[in-house]
Amino acid sequence: MTSLGHGVFVPVPTFFDEYEDLDLEALDKHINFLARSGIAGIVVLGSMGEAVSLTEDERKQVIQQCIVSVKKYNPQLKVIAGTSSQSARVTVAYIKDAAEAGAGFALVLPPSFYKGNITEDALCQFYTAVADESPIPIVVYNYPGVCQGLDLSVKVLVKITKHKNIVGVKGTDGNVGKMANLVQQTNPKEVTLLAGSVDFFLPELLYGVVGLIPGAGNVFPTLCVKVQKFFEAGMLNEAIALQKKLVEADDALCRWYGVPGAKSFIQSRLGYGQGICRNPLQKISEIHAAEIEEAVDEAWKLELIYRHQ
Repeated sequence: MTSLGHGVFVPVPTFFDEYEDLDLEALDKHINFLARSGIAGIVVLGSMGEAVSLTEDERKQVIQQCIVSVKKYNPQLKVIAGTSSQSARVTVAYIKDAAEAGAGFALVLPPSFYKGNITEDALCQFYTAVADESPIPIVVYNYPGVCQGLDLSVKVLVKITKHKNIVGVKGTDGNVGKMANLVQQTNPKEVTLLAGSVDFFLPELLYGVVGLIPGAGNVFPTLCVKVQKFFEAGMLNEAIALQKKLVEADDALCRWYGVPGAKSFIQSRLGYGQGICRNPLQKISEIHAAEIEEAVDEAWKLELIYRHQ
C-alpha cells in the first residue's frame, strides 16, 4: 500500500461568515465532528472547499487551520490539500505552500482552461513536471464536471501513476468500468485508487478500489466508513443494504444544489456555518433546504446511531 493508505478521506467545505470572510472557527468545529468517525483523513481545498474562490493567503490560512484542528482532535488523520491551477508552475507553487503549512499530500486536477490544446502528451508532461518538483506525494483528481469535460483516459492515468511521487487517483467521473480497468493496470502497492462519490463506492470496492473521497462524508462519515468495513469483513449483504440507503441521500446532499446544499444541511443539523458560499454561488432557499433534509433524514439518523455504538 502507498503512503496514502486506504479508507475514507472527507473533502471539507470552506466556511464563510455573512460577509463571505473565512470562518475558521466553523472549520475547526467541523473537523472535530469528523475526527472520531473512523475516517482516514481530511481533504481541504477540493471542489467542495471552493478553492477556486480563495486568495493565495486564504488558501494558506485554511490549510493551517485544518492542520491545527487535526492535531488537536485526531493526529492520525492524513491531510490532503487541493493545489490545482492551470499551469504546472503555479500548481507547484501551491503545493509548496501546502507542504509548508503541513499538508501531507496534494490533490491535483488536470488543467482544462485551454482544453482544445490539452493533448494527452501535454497532460502527461504537466503531471510529470508537477510530480518532479513537488515536496509531497500527488493524488490525481479526475473530475470532468469541473474541467470542461476533460476526462483523463486510462492510458494517461496508467502512464502518469508510474511516477514515484504520484501515489493516488480520485475518480469522480462515475465510470465504474473505467476504474475496474485502471485497477487491472496499476500496482496497489504504488497507487491508491479512490472512488469519488459514495453512490458508486461499493461497486468500485468490488473491483479493487481501496478508498473514497465523498462530499457526503461531511454529513455521514461513519456510514461511508461502514460500507467499506462491511465489505472488507465479507459482510456483502450488509454492505449492499447500506449502500442502497446512501444513494439518494448522497444525490440530494451533493448534486441537487451543489456545495450550497451541503452547507445548508451542515448549518441546520450540525449547528455551525451559515450555509454561505462565495458569490456567484448563492445560499439555497428554505424550500430547497427542506427538500434536502427530507431526502437525507434517514441516512442522518442512521449516522447518529452508528456514531454512538
